[in-house]
Amino acid sequence: MRRLITVVLASLLVFAGTPLTSAAAKSTGTLTGVARSTAGQPLGSHSVRVRSVRTGDVVATATTSASGSFVVPNLDPGSYVVEIVDAAGRIAGTSAIATVVEGSIASLTVTAASTELVGGAATALIITLVAVGAGITTAIVVANNGNDASPSQ
Repeated sequence: MRRLITVVLASLLVFAGTPLTSAAAKSTGTLTGVARSTAGQPLGSHSVRVRSVRTGDVVATATTSASGSFVVPNLDPGSYVVEIVDAAGRIAGTSAIATVVEGSIASLTVTAASTELVGGAATALIITLVAVGAGITTAIVVANNGNDASPSQ
């Protein structure tokens, strides 16, 4: 009996120092993508900023490879916008809203017309979002013709 109590107490001490894991542990998702110019050239060595749509905060950063690709792992489930930033700190392209679901990968392509500041001298910006697994494709085209007048006038 004494031996049984010793084994039980020793087991309790061992397991007391082991962190408990739960089936309800928070799971994250991954955002992958490619940054390209409208000519199809990769936007390599650009900064990638992942901004939460809910808070407006930058929650993760990465850098595009020479081929323009990027991977941002360990994102909490939620909605994000990806900003591609050139070496001068100017936003070269911005994605549509990407939804990250726990345990999955969302993939997108950001295509910027130029490395000029978006909303400035850029003549067109085409953004394509492909949510892998959801089978959703969205395309947004924004044109700037230099005329500040409202299109409704």
